[in-house]
Amino acid sequence: MSDLPASGGMSHRTKVFLGQVVTIVAFLALWEYASGRWVDAFFVSKPSEIAVKLWSELFEPSFYNDLWVTSLEMFGGYAIGGFGGVALGVLLARWPVAAQILDPIFVGLNSIPRIALAPLLIIWFGIDMTSKIVLAATLVFFLTFFNTLAGMLNVESGLINVARVQGATDWQIFTKVMLPAATSWIMTGLRTALPFALIGVIVGEFLAASVGLGFRLNMYSTTYNTTGTMAMLFVMMALMMLLNSAMIRIERKLLRWKPRSAYQVETSY
Repeated sequence: MSDLPASGGMSHRTKVFLGQVVTIVAFLALWEYASGRWVDAFFVSKPSEIAVKLWSELFEPSFYNDLWVTSLEMFGGYAIGGFGGVALGVLLARWPVAAQILDPIFVGLNSIPRIALAPLLIIWFGIDMTSKIVLAATLVFFLTFFNTLAGMLNVESGLINVARVQGATDWQIFTKVMLPAATSWIMTGLRTALPFALIGVIVGEFLAASVGLGFRLNMYSTTYNTTGTMAMLFVMMALMMLLNSAMIRIERKLLRWKPRSAYQVETSY
């Protein structure tokens, strides 16, 4: 569907944007009204107080240092885990027997709770950035690996058969048919893994850190500073929304050759 307005009306994208704004404003207004009236403000704070706290944080140099450290850890873990997951998924797709042999091992490793693994990583790699990067990488790796492998193994056999009839070699089938067909799976895995990279870093900073957004969040939560805690959560939400928007744009460019459904056309930003 086109984004152009029909009969002088608003476009679909404009309607969705306005609907999102109205929903958020209504939610914040209800929260502001309910805090102190229906719910004790100690437990949920107030949007107005959170806004004041966020504004004050913007003038603290330590806040930007914490944001910088967490961003480095997150992007480091995301890059390592994402590259490793995609590379191994593509590699094992070339050898399905090896993928079947190793599948129970990967499933077992992925079932390990990361909160239980975090203390071990801190013992192995120390309390600096390395342990947080590794923890984030373990979360990202399995999401991207399983998505990539599934995408490569679920390529339509008809496409492969047509390529073989046209005289394509195994390498050409792999690079010209299987990889492009699995791109949407790979991008979905990478986009899904993005918030988990941040979660891994925050968990690591919660357990052992002297800097970072997770350390800052832990400091506020352990001192029962609800306003500060909510402010840090909003910062993380805003950061992830920006990164997710960037990933959607990248995905749209990479998959511009692929026809999209009406729903995808209407809901893409």
